[in-house]
Amino acid sequence: MMRPKNGCWLMLIAFLLLPNSVNGAMFTESGLMDIPTGGVLKHGIFGAGTSLAFENSQAENARWTHENALRLNAGLFDRLEIGLSHQSEAIGVLAHLKAQLLKESGGIPSVALGVENLLAEETDFSQTARSEFLVISKTFNLPKIHLISAHIGIGRGRFVSEERGIAPFVGINTEFHPALARGDIALSLEFDGSGVNAGIRHTATSGLQVALGVETLNNPEETRYLVAISWSNAQIMEQIAAAKRLAKQAALVRATQSASDN
Repeated sequence: MMRPKNGCWLMLIAFLLLPNSVNGAMFTESGLMDIPTGGVLKHGIFGAGTSLAFENSQAENARWTHENALRLNAGLFDRLEIGLSHQSEAIGVLAHLKAQLLKESGGIPSVALGVENLLAEETDFSQTARSEFLVISKTFNLPKIHLISAHIGIGRGRFVSEERGIAPFVGINTEFHPALARGDIALSLEFDGSGVNAGIRHTATSGLQVALGVETLNNPEETRYLVAISWSNAQIMEQIAAAKRLAKQAALVRATQSASDN
């Protein structure tokens, strides 16, 4: 298993090698490939990552091109998630904010409201435009498939493929936990307002995440292939919490045995 410090070194190397631009919201910890969900990171949980996109334009005399981005996301108070992403020197650093209005419980879905590219001046439908959104998410337990999550939302800015003000986006995802994978594998399929995307993400027990995706499947001439790598402290915090629970249980058992002996 890769230790956390090795994952951090790998992230640092990726940051140094990938200095320019792509949509910084790709494969965030609380999102799918390119759309947000109704969930937010827990308080004190953060994730940092980089993504690289390859585009094979079908235009005459076109060549393979690539773009990349850096991003950082953090959870606050179990209700808020803030993020920063670096696209390019021309665009600079962009800020993102998401607030969870409802947490999923029983038949109640999770609901979140947010803004991507918070301080951007553009309000058109480009990837770097200020983009407000509202999204609803619900997890279902289906036969054979088991747990599958569905997400539906509406958004402006980058979620709109043409000047029509507002557009819907939808997505589904599911997770598997095969023993050989030494972690979790998540599959996702989504429509981000302009294109159909599919992705796969592996999250190791160390918190290191590696993801692959294909964007704009509905338009082969504009298809892009994405690679993303990130690290989150969520898995480590879960392991620490589990160890504390076991320690408390062990202490309780010892106290009970001591009382019975007396």
